[in-house]
Amino acid sequence: MLLGISLWPTRTPWPALRDAGVLADLSGFDHLYAWDHFYAIVGSEEGANLEVSQVLAGWGVATERIKIGSLVHGITYRNPAILAKMITALDHLTNGRAIMGIGAAWMESEHKAYGIALGTKKQRSDRFEEAAQVVRSMLRQPTTSFSGKYYKVTNAMNEPPPVQKALPVLIGGGGETRTLRTTAMYADMWHGFGTADDIRHKVEVLTEHCRKIKRDPKEILPIGGGWLLVRDSAKDAQAYLEKVAKHHGIGAPTPRASGDPDAVARVLFDYWKAGARGFVCSGAYPFDTESIERIGREVKPRLMKLIG
Repeated sequence: MLLGISLWPTRTPWPALRDAGVLADLSGFDHLYAWDHFYAIVGSEEGANLEVSQVLAGWGVATERIKIGSLVHGITYRNPAILAKMITALDHLTNGRAIMGIGAAWMESEHKAYGIALGTKKQRSDRFEEAAQVVRSMLRQPTTSFSGKYYKVTNAMNEPPPVQKALPVLIGGGGETRTLRTTAMYADMWHGFGTADDIRHKVEVLTEHCRKIKRDPKEILPIGGGWLLVRDSAKDAQAYLEKVAKHHGIGAPTPRASGDPDAVARVLFDYWKAGARGFVCSGAYPFDTESIERIGREVKPRLMKLIG
């Protein structure tokens, strides 16, 4: 089972964000992510928020092994052909460690502030389906031509091509009618939040979409997500969560799993049994360096033993 971490770029100084990414790499995490927003999406919107593409590039230089991507790039913020070029550059910078994470986008206030059309849910889904097709083609084909309602590209080249022969496209979102259908058509990875039972249901829906288009669902890697907190003391765990809450002006996060390494491993195993083949834990400043280290050193070996 692949383990990732998504580090909030909100109200966070770059040195701390850099160092937490390096620690995740050294601790044995497989994937490293940050979200793509211009405003803070937790606490007050006025909170500082670093633009994600530069964060990914910084991590690419600072790390050696871990794969890097956005969870996820809002497709409305950048032309999809240009976004594919950006991620291709990251793939070269990291010698083949980039992940192309995309989503339909949702935050109305930053769209309005930056003069970007968000549209209705149907318009967002239609546009996202077009964008996903363009992105995948740009990352896999020598040239891409596409003419849709929202995007048009003509013999668009992506030179040099990605280092990876099949740079993975990750789609984030749980919409069962449109998002999971687009996932079935164009993604290599899917990320969703919720309980293990939630993930089980979404995987069943995704599998049905794959069946309808005659695609093998095993070609898409399902990934769950949520907070993981490794502590031997419930009091210590709560104290850390209160630090995060105070810094970001929010209520204390509710972990998907909290406790000793065995307890956390058992929860992750529930996700494995539900069909997830990866899990991305959340991380917010001040970063939980103890959990990052212990997930790699203590939780992951226990989880792999349970999986067998």
